[in-house]
Amino acid sequence: MNRRLFLQGLLALYPALRSVAQGTAAKRYIVLGDWGTGGALQRSVAAGMNAVAGEMAIAGIISVGDNIYPNGVVSADDPQWTSKFEKIYALPNLSALPWHAVLGNHDHRSDPDAQIAYGQRNPRWNMPARWYSWKDSVEGVTNVRFVGLDTQPIMQGSPYRHEQLTWLEETLMSAKEQWKVVIGHHPIRSYGHYGDQDVMLRHVKPILDRYHVQLYLCGHDHDVQIIRDPSDTFSCIVSGGGAGARATKKGANSLYAGTSGGFVVLEFTGSEISAMAYDAKGHRVTQIRL
Repeated sequence: MNRRLFLQGLLALYPALRSVAQGTAAKRYIVLGDWGTGGALQRSVAAGMNAVAGEMAIAGIISVGDNIYPNGVVSADDPQWTSKFEKIYALPNLSALPWHAVLGNHDHRSDPDAQIAYGQRNPRWNMPARWYSWKDSVEGVTNVRFVGLDTQPIMQGSPYRHEQLTWLEETLMSAKEQWKVVIGHHPIRSYGHYGDQDVMLRHVKPILDRYHVQLYLCGHDHDVQIIRDPSDTFSCIVSGGGAGARATKKGANSLYAGTSGGFVVLEFTGSEISAMAYDAKGHRVTQIRL
């Protein structure tokens, strides 16, 4: 056999062989936020995601909000869906992946419910309600409960705050899964531009602590951070580098902080959760066991 063809064949098999070596049941999600600009950095990050998805099996993409800039969408047929979502992520290793999305503050500037309606037109886009939950399995026996929030009304103190927080408590109280992951747009912890959000600390953190949530995923700050505050039961992952970049820094409880675009890959097994941070070009910069 031609040596070059043989090596190409081995490279093509590498993702599958790597999964076998690590345990085929590992479940991985890309976490991405603050992405829908249609600009050069969004395209660069998308290409980086595509490269990573070609190296390892990815179950889906979790969008932590600010899905379409600058003012969300007006309908499920808004042309921005094509220019800022469909075309940019129509890459070979991304085009079939499902998205699970929550709303950000920019998404509220037009019609948030148009993003729910878009899921009826594009089955890859999962947002059945402004807040919702779903579960996935690892190794066929270990389950992960994902809980998506709409943090804008929580931050604003609208009538939906109490309704949503009651739902969050009831959902986590009844969750029997081993891993519990809560997703919102606004940070609870951050050393970036916005810092810790007092409203989220007062209203959301106590519920997450009470039910021993392992992860809180968010965006809003246009950077990538992994934070483990000893007063929380959960680790905070900020993944807002999908299309913009702001200066960030490490704080007392930082495990990682980076800017200039990027994303996070979460890996779940039956025994642990790992977070892998990537830069805009898809280069892994750290892997942390949480």
